[in-house]
Amino acid sequence: MQVTFILLLFVVIGMGAAIIFLKSRAIIAQRTLYENKKLTKKGREGTRAILEISGKAINADISDDAFLSSYCEYAQRSLGGDGAAVFFMTDDAVRGLTVSGVFPVLKDISSQIESQLVAHPKKHSEFIRDITIPFSREDIAKWCGSASFAFFKGGNFPSCFPEKFSKTAKRMVVAPIILEGEAAAAVMVVSGDDFDEHAIDENDCDYLAWLNEIASLSLKGIKIFREKRDYEKGLQQAKEEGMLQVSAGIIHNIGNAVTVAKLNVVELRDKNLPISSDSPESMILNEILPEIKRHIEKGDAGDFLSNDQTGSQFLNVISKLVSHISSRSAENSKLTKSLSNKLNHISEIIELQQRFIGELGTENLSSLAPVIESAVKIFEETFNKKSVSLKTEIHDNIQEILIDTSMMAQVYINLIKNAVEAMEAEKNDKEKSIKITLRTEEKDGRRSIISEVVDNGPGINPNALPNLFTFGFSTKEKSRHSRGYGLHSCKETVKKYGGTIAVDSKQGEGTKFTIIIPIV
Repeated sequence: MQVTFILLLFVVIGMGAAIIFLKSRAIIAQRTLYENKKLTKKGREGTRAILEISGKAINADISDDAFLSSYCEYAQRSLGGDGAAVFFMTDDAVRGLTVSGVFPVLKDISSQIESQLVAHPKKHSEFIRDITIPFSREDIAKWCGSASFAFFKGGNFPSCFPEKFSKTAKRMVVAPIILEGEAAAAVMVVSGDDFDEHAIDENDCDYLAWLNEIASLSLKGIKIFREKRDYEKGLQQAKEEGMLQVSAGIIHNIGNAVTVAKLNVVELRDKNLPISSDSPESMILNEILPEIKRHIEKGDAGDFLSNDQTGSQFLNVISKLVSHISSRSAENSKLTKSLSNKLNHISEIIELQQRFIGELGTENLSSLAPVIESAVKIFEETFNKKSVSLKTEIHDNIQEILIDTSMMAQVYINLIKNAVEAMEAEKNDKEKSIKITLRTEEKDGRRSIISEVVDNGPGINPNALPNLFTFGFSTKEKSRHSRGYGLHSCKETVKKYGGTIAVDSKQGEGTKFTIIIPIV
């Protein structure tokens, strides 16, 4: 009986212990689940907050400094620290950027000034930017070691910190922000010790290191966005400058044509003044014909024209005067034709401009032949004025391809304009020439349309050739009309249609640009 009771007692105790163990496991699991949910929620809040700061940085176009200042405030609030600071780091020095909350002063100063700075984060931020920071990037790397942060507590801070530092803060976490593989900035958050309302612990340190990773990604994202925005802005500027060059070329050539037309009009006016007393017409009408008529009425016209000393010269004089009038008429006809051609040229150029504006941004099936001819037409008067010989060699039956004719015209205008400017800068008596060819041939296993723009100008420095199509690169002196977007824009336009543009140049001999666009 006793043995049975004892066995039963052991069973009851075992069952009780098992129940207690299972309940303890359940409580621990619930607590773990709660802590995980809490950490997940905190992580989500941190990610959302930093992304919001990033969004503001992008939309408001603020600097990285402003982003890090906002991030510093968030890191302090998120960790519950008394104060925080952010520092930029380079190989040469560490530079203070911003302060949030109550952050100890990093320089020995009077208690009165120290109190003012600690109480006013904005003034403290201005102060920290001007002072020499007492630690280096190497120091921070040494403190962190292989970890992603360094944690100090009990006021045991590195010796480079002022003695007063530990009177304001008892604990501190230092965590670097890594950009492109190296520490570019560092965040410091300070707090009181165990008996204060909130004291930084190891979990907070891990959380700050995690926040720094998000901040680093945000800075990279902001940088990429800005580069993309600047790139697109530069391309848009290149397009606008391309249209400006087209417009300037059009206006310049219209001006040249108008000048020639004006000279033609003046010459026509001078050659066709009202009939004067000594003009051929006046001599025939007012002197010779009346005299002949008088002798006809007298009945001795034949004798007068044959035997009279004066009359015998009339027919010869009339012949010379009529010949002079005929010659002048031919000259007038030539001037009138020239004037008509110039006016037609002006009309064609204006029509080209209207077409460029109307078709900009529109892709249609078109041959490159009329595109090149339009570009040449725009520069026709410039070629004449600057004594540049331009030849085109366009093969028949060039297949149509889907292109924006206005943008492709800008490509050829840019290349022609660059060639003319380069040859003009040579300042020598060499005969200047440009040749443009257009043909279809098999290239790299595909049927392609190939065009070449060749000049006999000064050529391009070999050192510049690798960067010639790079965004922002220019061989010219930078100015309002030369930002280094032109050739890059040409490349992007050609690339849009699956094509390539290449350059071959020899100094002193000239330059050849080759554009290859495959026929789809």
